[in-house]
Amino acid sequence: MIAHARIVRSILAAVAALGLGTACGGPVEEPQPEVMEETAALDRDAVENEPSHKVEDLIGALDRAAGVLHVQDSAEQIVLQQLKAQRTGTAQYVTKDELTGDTTYFTVTRHPWREWPLLFKMCATGEVVFSWVPCPTSIYEDPITRIWQNASCTRRVQAAAWGICNNTFDGNSYDIEYREAWRCGVGTGFCVERRAAKTVRYDYALAYCNSGLLTNVTPQNFDYLCMR
Repeated sequence: MIAHARIVRSILAAVAALGLGTACGGPVEEPQPEVMEETAALDRDAVENEPSHKVEDLIGALDRAAGVLHVQDSAEQIVLQQLKAQRTGTAQYVTKDELTGDTTYFTVTRHPWREWPLLFKMCATGEVVFSWVPCPTSIYEDPITRIWQNASCTRRVQAAAWGICNNTFDGNSYDIEYREAWRCGVGTGFCVERRAAKTVRYDYALAYCNSGLLTNVTPQNFDYLCMR
């Protein structure tokens, strides 16, 4: 029954993807000791081995909000393959993100290599964005899916685990799923990076986290992640 409940919650989380919900009030959920210890170790390792992304290694950038994929003209086919994009018309493509479940329709704008670096700027947080886009104040506000070369999805920043069930003061309950999370690292291939949730909160009517009484699924704790 416990395994079945976990499967039900995972399916609902996938359906929720990046949709936001209103979480119930109550005590703040604390990670289990083993989760906290492993996650802290992974975070330390991630900081120590943080790769220095260079604009010349960025070969494609999909503006999901605008529906435009900007690419180096010589790397167009590679970028489309990495996005697993399908043509829907003479000038339009569609891609379904394997990590978030989001579907994006887009057109392609090609740029010569000499002009490519001029399209981007580095934000104070270290994120590369289009020169005409304000630097996001939070990860969730970042609208860009980035495709890197000389990279691979090799940096695990969070282990998969479940938090304990928490009963709230109003008689409801919730628990937290900690998803295994990876970031792009230095490599010899390609890596697609986008914002995605590292944790998901599940709210339930009544106490003790009965999966049959699930009322809300809320993705939380966003990071720039890749699909392993």
